[in-house]
Amino acid sequence: MSKKVMILIGLILINSILFGAEKYAVLITGDYADERGDFEGSWAIANERDRDDPMEEFWHDTFLMWEMLIEKGYENDNIFVLFADGNDFEGDYILEGLRYVIPDTLGSLTDYQADLANVVMVLEGLAYGNPQENIPQLQEDDFLTIWTFDHGDWHDDHTWVCLIGDDEIRDDNFGNLVNQINCKKK
Repeated sequence: MSKKVMILIGLILINSILFGAEKYAVLITGDYADERGDFEGSWAIANERDRDDPMEEFWHDTFLMWEMLIEKGYENDNIFVLFADGNDFEGDYILEGLRYVIPDTLGSLTDYQADLANVVMVLEGLAYGNPQENIPQLQEDDFLTIWTFDHGDWHDDHTWVCLIGDDEIRDDNFGNLVNQINCKKK
C-alpha cells in the first residue's frame, strides 16, 4: 500500500475519533403506575396494592432501558433520565435481589423529576445547549434516542404524554420540541 493511502486512512481514523458522532438519550418515565384515572378499577387494586405503593415495573423498564443503552456504547453522561418524582425507585425487593440497583460509583440514575418544566428544559437544552445543566447542543451528526414510558392520555383530539402529578405534554408540542434538535438521526 502506498504511503499516501496509509496517510489518508490515518487522517480518516483520526477525524472520526476526534469529530465523530455522539450518542445521546432521553428517558422519560412520567409517573408511577395508577396515579391517574380510575384507580379503584386498576390492576394495582386487583393485586392488593394501594395508591401509596407505587409499582416497580416503571423503575424496572427505565433501569433496563438505561442498562441497554450503556451496553450499546452510550456514555452515562449522555443519557438524561427523567423519572417520576426525581428519585431512583427504592424498594426492599431491589436490595434483596440486587437486579435493579444502580452501581455505587454512579450514585443516582435519575437526573430530573419527570415534570413538564424539566422535559422542556432537557429537550431545549439538546437543541440550543444548556451549560448550567451540562446539556450540550447536539450536532447534525449526533444520534438521539428518546424513550417514554407512561400510560398516556387522549383528550382534546390529541394524545398526551403523562408526566408526574397532573403535568402532561401534548403530542404536537412534544414533537415540536424534538424537531428543533439539530441532529438528523433521531
